[in-house]
Amino acid sequence: MVQIFIASISGFLSLHFFNILPPYWYLLLLIAIGIIIFIVCRNVIVICFSLAILWVVFDANQYINDIDSIPKNRTNITIDVSVSTLFNENIPVENFEVKVLNLHSAKVDFVFPVRLMVMWKDPPQLKQGQVWRLPVRISRIVGRVNQAGFDGEQYALSRGIHGRAVVNSGNVIPIRISSSTSLRQQWLDQITPLLKNRDNQSYLTALTFGLRDGLKAQDWVYLRDSGLAHLLAISGLHIGLAMLMGWWLGYVLRLCLPQTHYWLWLPLLSGLAFALGYAWLAGFSLPTLRALLMCLIVGILRITAIYWLPWQVVLVTVGICLLWQPFVSYSAGFWLSFGAVIIFLALMMTDDTPDLVALPWYHRGYQKIKYLCKLQGYLLLLMLPMQWWWFGGVSLAAPLTNLVAVPWVSIITVPLVLIGVITSWWPWLSSWCWLLADLSLNPILNVAAWSHGAWMMLPAAITSWLVIGAITIVVWPLLPLRFFRWLYCSVIFIVVSWRWESNHHQQPQWTLSVLDVGHGLAILIEKQQRVFIYDTGNSWNENSIAKSVITPILAYKGITAVDGLILSHADSDHAGGREYLIQRYQPIAKYSSDQRAEFSECVLGQAWQWQGLDFVVKWPPKVTARATNSDSCVIRIQTIGGQGPSILLTGDIDAKSELVMLMQIQAWQADIIIVPHHGSNTSSTQTLLNTIQPSLAVASIGHFNPWELPSQTVKKRYQDNHIDWLSTQDSGQITITMTDDDYSLKRQRDYSQQWYRPKWLTKQ
Repeated sequence: MVQIFIASISGFLSLHFFNILPPYWYLLLLIAIGIIIFIVCRNVIVICFSLAILWVVFDANQYINDIDSIPKNRTNITIDVSVSTLFNENIPVENFEVKVLNLHSAKVDFVFPVRLMVMWKDPPQLKQGQVWRLPVRISRIVGRVNQAGFDGEQYALSRGIHGRAVVNSGNVIPIRISSSTSLRQQWLDQITPLLKNRDNQSYLTALTFGLRDGLKAQDWVYLRDSGLAHLLAISGLHIGLAMLMGWWLGYVLRLCLPQTHYWLWLPLLSGLAFALGYAWLAGFSLPTLRALLMCLIVGILRITAIYWLPWQVVLVTVGICLLWQPFVSYSAGFWLSFGAVIIFLALMMTDDTPDLVALPWYHRGYQKIKYLCKLQGYLLLLMLPMQWWWFGGVSLAAPLTNLVAVPWVSIITVPLVLIGVITSWWPWLSSWCWLLADLSLNPILNVAAWSHGAWMMLPAAITSWLVIGAITIVVWPLLPLRFFRWLYCSVIFIVVSWRWESNHHQQPQWTLSVLDVGHGLAILIEKQQRVFIYDTGNSWNENSIAKSVITPILAYKGITAVDGLILSHADSDHAGGREYLIQRYQPIAKYSSDQRAEFSECVLGQAWQWQGLDFVVKWPPKVTARATNSDSCVIRIQTIGGQGPSILLTGDIDAKSELVMLMQIQAWQADIIIVPHHGSNTSSTQTLLNTIQPSLAVASIGHFNPWELPSQTVKKRYQDNHIDWLSTQDSGQITITMTDDDYSLKRQRDYSQQWYRPKWLTKQ
């Protein structure tokens, strides 16, 4: 059995290594080889491995086919959908998931079922389970692809979402076809009035139904910094507590019933029912599914009197999860959830704690506290690689806060929440439970707020050290330290020498990265771990490109300070993140072409040097109260002395300003040009191209932008002048590395190529 599940899990996870999906004939050939090996050697490893690959490739092809059924360009259609998202009537939500039931358009032929993320501004009161006929503008999902930061395409895959839709506010009115709501929604509606006046109602709703829409950005910052975010993901801890409560209830009932063998398994079955119910309330999220499967497996083993080791239970649970949801391994929850369980089991199996029965009570207490501290320390160290991979950092306060918060929430808050849910049809008792649960969260949230600032971003350069450290922690207790000392010293010397060599190889002169920010512009100019930023991208609600894209990339590179910030002009898609960047990084030099406090003027004739680079301002001739497109700060950058490639940063300068600017008698040639105004018809005149004579043009453009940029006329103009054209909408982040006499390119979409990335982007 162990070999079967190890081979199957390996086959399921092999999907991560495919840039393109293998053809079915290749997989059938692999299965045939597995059958031959089974007949000859009686070994099932190859056949299980190949069948697992066949299963995930089939699901992946089905996912791609459903995406391909959506038009490449945005299309207006009318669809019938079933609402999948759970709604709290006290929390306004504009984005929700739906399942397509029917469509009323000959333009689209769906392969059912298709799941969409819908945006509906100012919607009526929606409920899970309702059926609506919606006029929408539908599109495929194209996420931003950068060195670091949120990956929208991978997130959509992990949730099984195929596309996006925006409800049109035109002549066609949305119609509610069915008002029926799901039982889960009805239960939430029953509890919502009881939580209306509670200070921590968003946290209580998250602990009960897994609904976290009510949490604000600052709440997530506190939870991240304290390492307590996992407490709001209904996980194995909560499911285990629910099963324990059910077990005790079943045990009491069994004592009240006739003592016959019919009721022997009542406590276990009652516990499994409670666990199943709580997992259902949470929407069968991954952590709850994992915990529920483990409970079910343990229950079946107990009833059938079969003994399995704990790691065998975990192995089977991983295999069933991947079989049921093949794309779940693309989510952080899968790796963090199972990683924590595996670390916990490994610590239990190697535990050398003395027998506590014969010890005095104070020694027993000391040993338990010591064990909890050891567990938290191991979790912090061994989870570091996974924490960095998914979130780019780690909470230094997590061991201490979890030592306090986990027992408190487990013993006090979660039981009160469960009793409040069960007694929701008895409002008086339920209200008291919710009140006490609300009060019990106050000290935990105070601890979370106290931990603010404890989050440490980790650069990519230390990734290998994290992996080496985690392996060392695991292997160290197993090594015969008294022997083979020279072998250990040799291994340490080789590893340190390898890292020293990799960290001190010759650095390129400088790099320029045009980030994938959708419609807008953000450019990083980097040399020797120092950075200058030209434009900051857009901002919206409580977020911005500066926070969601620039900060993760700087952390990935190990850059903690920004030397300078340039704002080309005042439009939000170029300067929306300025306040966040200034507050977080406090750049020393700041330039803009409009009048801003503490900013230097970015005007014609202005020049400065930084890290051996010359920055020369070519436009505008004067500052204004508010800089518009025509006032964009145009800068030419090249190594001091005119050596190496040169770059012209153009902002959103328009055609009229281009012509006036070029009338000046000065050096204009540049090897690389950032396409003005995202490739709009208002810019990139033939005179500009003739004067600049670039060999490469880079455009920062977002897919499905309402202006349908870039203009095909402008793009053709560049190509007719034998200028290579690159855009972030097709290539993701574009990094240009300068050498003494040339430059090289790195397209992030090519570098992070995966089978689920939209291949049609390169064909447009």
